[in-house]
Amino acid sequence: MLKVLELRDFAIAASVALELAPGFNVLSGETGAGKSLVVDALSLLAGGRPDAGLIRSGAEFAVVQGEFEGGEITSASRRIVESGRHTARLDGELVTVTELAQRTGALVAVYAQGSAQELQSQATQRRRLDSLLDPDARKTLADHAAAFDRLTAVTADLETARERQREAERRKETLTRELAELDAAKLRQGEDSELAAELDQLQHAERITLGVGAALGALSEDEPNALAIVAAAVKELAGAARYAQALQPLTDELSEALKGLSATASELEAFLAGFETDPARLETVQTRLARIEALKRKYGPELEDVIAYRTGVSEELAGLADIGDTISRLEAEALRLSNEVEALAAALTTARRAAGDQLADAMPPLLSELGLPNARFAVTLTEARRPSTHGRDAVAFEFSANRGEPLAPLTEVASGGEMSRLMLAVHLVTGSEHPTLVFDEVDAGIGGATAQAVGLLLKRLSRGRQVLVVTHLAQVAAFADAHYVVDKRDDGARTVAEIHRLSAADRPRELARMLSGSVTEASLQHAEELMSAAKHMN
Repeated sequence: MLKVLELRDFAIAASVALELAPGFNVLSGETGAGKSLVVDALSLLAGGRPDAGLIRSGAEFAVVQGEFEGGEITSASRRIVESGRHTARLDGELVTVTELAQRTGALVAVYAQGSAQELQSQATQRRRLDSLLDPDARKTLADHAAAFDRLTAVTADLETARERQREAERRKETLTRELAELDAAKLRQGEDSELAAELDQLQHAERITLGVGAALGALSEDEPNALAIVAAAVKELAGAARYAQALQPLTDELSEALKGLSATASELEAFLAGFETDPARLETVQTRLARIEALKRKYGPELEDVIAYRTGVSEELAGLADIGDTISRLEAEALRLSNEVEALAAALTTARRAAGDQLADAMPPLLSELGLPNARFAVTLTEARRPSTHGRDAVAFEFSANRGEPLAPLTEVASGGEMSRLMLAVHLVTGSEHPTLVFDEVDAGIGGATAQAVGLLLKRLSRGRQVLVVTHLAQVAAFADAHYVVDKRDDGARTVAEIHRLSAADRPRELARMLSGSVTEASLQHAEELMSAAKHMN
């Protein structure tokens, strides 16, 4: 429910705070007083297009804000600026106008002449019709939506699988060739590093042999050699150590060094004995490395990348083999779901035809009460261009206001005032999904008993929800739970619009003014009679 509507520098309203009541609210005022301001403001909160012309002369921007209770949001606002950089907020957070329209539009529905009428939307007409479905039909609608969503998902998966299959046929030959090439190479991790080290050794075999031989000669084979010299040194130092104990540790160290040199000489002899220069092995290593490098350039850059690529190719080929089974499974599932959706859609169409007949039967009596005695109303179902979660039906409300005129879609034949009354009648039959309903021009072109009937129906509609009606008819206003008046005053510098709620004592005077244009004894008496009649008719 809308608790408060605030306007700041909005058209001729400098600062207005309108506290609305639950139930039936009416807004009246003299012609040109600014009653449309409230409708314009609420249209903006519901996502309507802003106009810089709504900014009060001399102000930099205009603000419209609504406070709500009983819903997901507590406040919504629009800020209109000359530059066109308008902003929207929900609970203080900046949002897009689309989000504002979705969330605030779910709370407030505005029906005004010249505005985009919700009832003209086929989606709205379908929702209104579906609100009359019985519980079994509503379950059918929910089951259809779920099955349709599953069918959509399966169809998308099937198309993806078929595209993969087409791509597989294109790639299979390439993948098979690549896998054969990589399998034939029999690669292993680290092999290129090992071969590079071996190649370096094979390419420098002569230098290795010469170096080791020279080192071995210097250690043990040449005359003199290191082992003989160190052995002689050990012998001499040991002899001296018999007389100088301080030399004994040095003797021991030198003896250990001699042992190390001897062991090194033995290892060098063994290395030379086992070391061979093998031209054939050199060629083998070079050939293997060249093959690995070629594969790295093709699939690398590193050997581990090549090995990982081989694994990926193998897995992809295995997956390609499974695509055929996947497609068969998805085709069977799509066929099953298609049959299920078709059966549910057919049942839904049958249920909607029955609901359409119910709505078509209920509307004419209400429209007659609303001042359209010759009105006819029908609901037509045709096959939609594309099925959706809602079924295969395109729902259209058709209307004729005058005897002898053919039925035609609402968008083609209903005037603004007629559209408001149609929406009122539809809401009375189907209920409303909006907590707050705003009507402007609902009483256009009527008066007397018809106006009283409109007031009674609006009062009935306000049970369980909030209704705000802009009216110029006392017969309608007499049924209100809360009555607000828009006044214009001159503050000496400019014209300012103000809105205030009437007290119980002031209501008869406003109704009297609405009846005759001025407050007289006769019009006051008539106003009292209207209020009394409305009270007894509730």
